[in-house]
Amino acid sequence: MNPTSRQLASAASLVLVFCFAPGTSAEVIRLGPQDNWFARLGGDSLQPGDEVVFRAGVYSDPRRLVLRHRGEPGNPIVIRAAEGERVLFRRPDAKQNSMNLEGCRHLVLSGLEITGGAAGIRIGPDASGTPSSDLVLQNLHIHHIGGVAVTCNHEGTVYRRITLRRNHIHHTAGHGEAFYLGANEGKGVFSDSLVEHNYIHDLDGPNVSQGDGIEIKQGSFGNRIVGNVIHGTKYPGITVYGTTGQPRNVIEDNVIWDTGDHGIQAAADAILRNNFIANVNGCGIYSRSHQGAIPDNLRIESNYVVATGNPPLRLIGGGSAGAGIEILGNTLMGPADGLAVRVERLTALTAKANRGQGAVDGSSAIAASWTPVSHAAPSLPRLEPNPAWKFLQRSECVQRFTVPVR
Repeated sequence: MNPTSRQLASAASLVLVFCFAPGTSAEVIRLGPQDNWFARLGGDSLQPGDEVVFRAGVYSDPRRLVLRHRGEPGNPIVIRAAEGERVLFRRPDAKQNSMNLEGCRHLVLSGLEITGGAAGIRIGPDASGTPSSDLVLQNLHIHHIGGVAVTCNHEGTVYRRITLRRNHIHHTAGHGEAFYLGANEGKGVFSDSLVEHNYIHDLDGPNVSQGDGIEIKQGSFGNRIVGNVIHGTKYPGITVYGTTGQPRNVIEDNVIWDTGDHGIQAAADAILRNNFIANVNGCGIYSRSHQGAIPDNLRIESNYVVATGNPPLRLIGGGSAGAGIEILGNTLMGPADGLAVRVERLTALTAKANRGQGAVDGSSAIAASWTPVSHAAPSLPRLEPNPAWKFLQRSECVQRFTVPVR
């Protein structure tokens, strides 16, 4: 072969390597209900950077749908609805979950409507035990399903960097949570994740046995629960346990009302800041020992709670000399002739600049920090990205938190 031929052959080889090297190009795949969409989602042909765009229509199949796709950091696989189009994944029965994500990495699901399955989306490891991580579930509409909307509760699994954002979830059944994150007794851990700006409601139907809005189990840590609008739950709007010495969970700027139980139940290792809670059947904020988590390392700050039955704030047991519990700058509006705060068997509690309506029972520290008020105007967080405002009037929402002038 002469030099020119060798140079041409070498150049051709480089072109072939470039064209077929993995990760060098991404594909946009557009699918409709008549296409073989099930094989695309359940297969292994998607590569990092690929985007699957579903056109409007109903997608229904009785088979078990499992996604095992893996993108790369900065180059995720995206599965989404076409802009402005209604894409409905409707299982014909509740014998299987609507979707199962097994060992997925760097995957984005966006804009889909999901209904009819045993659970909406169950996230877990693959057959080899590789956990799912680095997922984004956003702008989903999950409703009228036979169980929990989204679960990350596979035992022996550590879930990391999961983002659950701007989803609209309602009318669940069974255990009925919107988000069930982590497993009982710390056997599955949900960590370093973000649950923000979701609209969650009507989790209190006759076929719901529990129905927390957002539940983060014992041992799960380093999560942020921010800017969610939650109402109509059977159990608390938000439930967290303890982190077993790991970084605290942060719960802030959430708006919660009409719960069949407490507004927020937090055992330990959490920061509760600037949450708004009203019209709950239990207490507004409630802390007690739960699954081995003893109240401690808990900061309750700048929350606004209106409760006319049980006390807006109740703390039972715990508080070590090391971390303890801080009660700072809260507005706690109970009945004028009732309790605003009840504390039982609690040590190492500090308090500053709290105010409200009603009496303080069981804590000289909170009583010393207490300023009685008969009226307090709420200043709810704007929460513009939350899908709740497509269905709710903000003025009506504010009214739920307004205590009449006496």
